[in-house]
Amino acid sequence: HFAKSLKASKILDLDYSEIYDLTVARPIVEIREALIDKLSLPAASVYLWKSETQDASLLIFSGAEPGLRWRQFADEILKLCGAIAAQRMYLVGGVLDQIPHTRKPRISAVVNMEHLKNEVKLHGLELSNYSGPASIHSYLMIRAREVGLEAIGVWGHTPTYLTQPDAIIALHVASKIAELMGISVDLSELRAMAESQKLSLRKAMIENPDFRRLVEELERRYDSVRGPSYIS
Repeated sequence: HFAKSLKASKILDLDYSEIYDLTVARPIVEIREALIDKLSLPAASVYLWKSETQDASLLIFSGAEPGLRWRQFADEILKLCGAIAAQRMYLVGGVLDQIPHTRKPRISAVVNMEHLKNEVKLHGLELSNYSGPASIHSYLMIRAREVGLEAIGVWGHTPTYLTQPDAIIALHVASKIAELMGISVDLSELRAMAESQKLSLRKAMIENPDFRRLVEELERRYDSVRGPSYIS
């Protein structure tokens, strides 16, 4: 979304065969009346945006998480960061959580340097605590720290019951990333998608008593830990 909104220029297409296991990140095929029409392979691209009003540049990686050759992938990303003298890396992710869509979205943060903790807290992000299997985010953050590059991971928490992409949390995460970077990004498209999703979920709660009871139970759990939603 950032690449599209900022009209960033594509500067690199990474070789999918070098970073993706196609038995995991499978290509998408279209078959029409028995005839194979199209095969779409996983794409991984890097975009560059340069501010017109200030001396600032932004590299944007768009693609699925690499399943192969993390070291080589990180080398390439850090090389690009060095080329524009990047001062910070932001990583975005999502995690399923036992939370309702009717409450304030939960966004947590991971940092690779101690002094960044206060900054993310000032922006309303929760400090993460986790021990378990790692994603490419963690590997990139460690590699960034080794070369003195700050890194902040921003994680949006999405309700476990959603079966479609969570536009509501995507909007809040995008807004928070823009806020952290101090740039203006047009989020109107995401905002419209989030409003549409809210309406669909509201309708589902009216029509499906079981779903409504599930959401209400999650609301009670949420409020018991964080206090009711009307307390700011």
